[in-house]
Amino acid sequence: MEVLERISFSSLLNRSDVQALLRALLDGSISVLKPVLNQSGDFSYPEAEKIMGSSSRVVREILEALSEESILLKDIFVLTIACPYCGDNRLVVELACPHCDSTRLKIGATIEHLECGYIGFEEDVKNMVCPKCDKRIRALGIDYRKPGIMYRCLSCKEFTGSPRRKYTCLKEKHVFYEDEGVSKEVCSYGLNPEKKDLIGKWIMDLNPVAEALMAKGLLIKTPAKIRGRSGVEHTFSLFASGNNGNNIILVDVLINDKPIDESALSLIFKALDVDASRRVMVFVPGLTEKARALFDYYKVLPNMNIIECKNINEINNMVLDVLDNFIEVSPQIM
Repeated sequence: MEVLERISFSSLLNRSDVQALLRALLDGSISVLKPVLNQSGDFSYPEAEKIMGSSSRVVREILEALSEESILLKDIFVLTIACPYCGDNRLVVELACPHCDSTRLKIGATIEHLECGYIGFEEDVKNMVCPKCDKRIRALGIDYRKPGIMYRCLSCKEFTGSPRRKYTCLKEKHVFYEDEGVSKEVCSYGLNPEKKDLIGKWIMDLNPVAEALMAKGLLIKTPAKIRGRSGVEHTFSLFASGNNGNNIILVDVLINDKPIDESALSLIFKALDVDASRRVMVFVPGLTEKARALFDYYKVLPNMNIIECKNINEINNMVLDVLDNFIEVSPQIM
């Protein structure tokens, strides 16, 4: 299971699943991500989960991280009550008598005889004769009034218009009352319009590559989650394969606002953990001299291409040039 730790701004925007989500928000495919109550009793963001291919928990954490960076703006969608002991918001609600705490309550329309003070359910007042003093009740507002809907405790016989709400969480069976619950804000998320230009510098669109490869008969996923030999699940910007599922092509892109140092080796190691016929690693706006010297070894591997681009506008053409040459000399990939 993926654990999302506190990560830097650049690492966040370089996640392929995050890029896919932000691209959908940028092009208007999605305007606002609204929470939906799911079958487990929690709120999730199904549109984001579908685009990102991630779990509800990871999606919620990423949305929150993007809002902390002011990439997304959040707005309160609903205020819920959660268990003060375990935080679970899957709750069973019971109404309890404020006098004796019994949950044996009966609800109904009530009537009050003003002369003797009797209060009871209308259904218990037969032929408009007061059950307490046996006098006839005649005129509304003079002889009697109607307090409205009330609750009667079948244990202590008291009436109340405001029973206590008793909650039991389904996770640990904790019991608490409404005034003891923890308020929990559930938010919707939308793109911050002031960040569109900044995002545009980071979000690359590999659709031209995907469409060109599909036209050649390859199967495409973008982004794609692939489990490596180590058992770790990796996310790549693009995955392609022949119809038989073999001859896999992996493309991954790392973008930064300055030349990328040797820390980018993690991208190479990730690619080497997955069996593939061709791996294409793209770095924008390029590598530092120290990183380039370190990466020289990987550049000569027969199934590895390391590409340096000055900006995201160069990515598609440079990736296609590499893959076109590979496909031409590898007809078996089809």
